[in-house]
Amino acid sequence: MVEEYDRVLDVVAENPGATVEELADLARDRGVTDTDLRELLSEAVNNEDVVEFDGRYWVMRTGEYRFNRYDHPET
Repeated sequence: MVEEYDRVLDVVAENPGATVEELADLARDRGVTDTDLRELLSEAVNNEDVVEFDGRYWVMRTGEYRFNRYDHPET
C-alpha cells in the first residue's frame, strides 16, 4: 500500500489541479489499479501530503516535492 500511495503522490504532483476522475485515469496508466484511489487521496489529505479544494488535488511542497531553493525576486 505504501508503494501505491507514493505512486499516487507522484501522479498528483505531475498533474496539479486534477480531479479524481482525471487522476484515476492517470494513475491507471502508471499501474495503480489495485487500490481505492479516493481512499488513498483521503489519506494523503489527512497526512497533509495533498491539498484538496473544489474537487481538485495538489501535492504539498514537502519532502521530495519541495523546492531546493526559494526562487523569488526579493530573496
